[in-house]
Amino acid sequence: MKKLGLGIIGFVLVAAIYYITSGASQITLQMKEQIDADLATMQTQGFAVEGREVSEKREHFVIAIEEPKKVANFLNAQGAQVSAKDLEALKGLKIGIDVTYLADAYSAASFDMYPVALPTALTSANMNDEDKKILQQIEKMIEKKTFLVHVDVNKLGTGFKGYMKDINEVVEGKTPVTFTMTALKFSGDLEKNKLKSIKQTLKTFAMHGKDDELNMQLNNLKSNYALTGDTRYDYVTSYTIGEILFDAKDTSSLRVNNVSVDSTSKVKNNLASVTAQTEIDSIHFTEGQKKSILKTLTFEMKADNFDMNAIEKLETIDPNNEKELLATLQELISHGIHFEIPNFSVKKLAFENKQLDGFTFTSSFDIDKSLDLSTLEKNPMAAIGAMNAKINLSLSNQLFGLLAQQPQAVMAMMMIQPKDVNGNKVYAVELKDGKLSVNGKPMM
Repeated sequence: MKKLGLGIIGFVLVAAIYYITSGASQITLQMKEQIDADLATMQTQGFAVEGREVSEKREHFVIAIEEPKKVANFLNAQGAQVSAKDLEALKGLKIGIDVTYLADAYSAASFDMYPVALPTALTSANMNDEDKKILQQIEKMIEKKTFLVHVDVNKLGTGFKGYMKDINEVVEGKTPVTFTMTALKFSGDLEKNKLKSIKQTLKTFAMHGKDDELNMQLNNLKSNYALTGDTRYDYVTSYTIGEILFDAKDTSSLRVNNVSVDSTSKVKNNLASVTAQTEIDSIHFTEGQKKSILKTLTFEMKADNFDMNAIEKLETIDPNNEKELLATLQELISHGIHFEIPNFSVKKLAFENKQLDGFTFTSSFDIDKSLDLSTLEKNPMAAIGAMNAKINLSLSNQLFGLLAQQPQAVMAMMMIQPKDVNGNKVYAVELKDGKLSVNGKPMM
């Protein structure tokens, strides 16, 4: 749903933008003419347009998703990130749009967008009485425009800003659940009538059960997304979350503090590469009287040489068509694939009142382009000769000692002895030319 929301926002912005330099009446005329043209285009791209009403400075219309594959292709061409599979589940969704021209000194056009009809898959589903009751409540929220998004496009057509209306609703199921969302705001840039970048902030999103039996809360989210190249796979993203809370009354709780995620995707010579890094200050888990803490968690990942044609095919392929799926996966690895985890580490741990130093894990994995996927079902071992891998795991002596007390780990530790390196227990695993070794000792 989040992806769809961003896609619809992107679509409406694209439909409304026009480079404007003349007076107020001329601006309004040009905007109307542009929206006329774009709504006509939209009807050839998988949307239906209904109930259009036009006045001097306002208009209203409803757009409906009728052909998800066409809609996905159209929105992706405008810089959105949606897939046909996501939109398929939303077929029949209708979005009401109110347009106001020259609403203020900033805006050439302002849009209020809100769902007016739920997807067909939801409204026609076989439901029990409780689900029907929840659906009726959601439909009442739709009637009062609970999920309204407001967007203002500037007079040069180079930027936009907006917000989603705050939400505070109680859904009555087996037990009542209160949903709240406050201060979701966004802004972005447009270039050549396409979405170039978008920034979002969210103060709070929360779900609270009756008598606080189950609570979930996300606080202080910030996100950034920007296109950096000619394809929708050329982008950089980042987001931070101040706090994530889960609390099941009297049983367990989870608190995650200060999450940051950065990722980059780029395409060169029709091959995609991705890098990502996640950092978390601390994770606190409580179960009954037991408390565990992880401090300073880092996860880094890199992947290279994915065939772009295959990636795009995988987004639309029928997963039940095994022959086509296998051929596309073969194409995906046709240039060889490199996957790497340069760093997965936890600096400190606290477990049952014990303070422990943590661990570091690194790995690299290469699949040669010679690998024939069609042979794996009959001979899975054929893959080993086309793969090279390295794994390095370094455990603090304290953590190793704790793990050694677990019955599940005792046998493995007896069979494979670690190396002592700088006060840590180290396992170095290598798969090369079909041969596996641990700390230099052959295992197969």
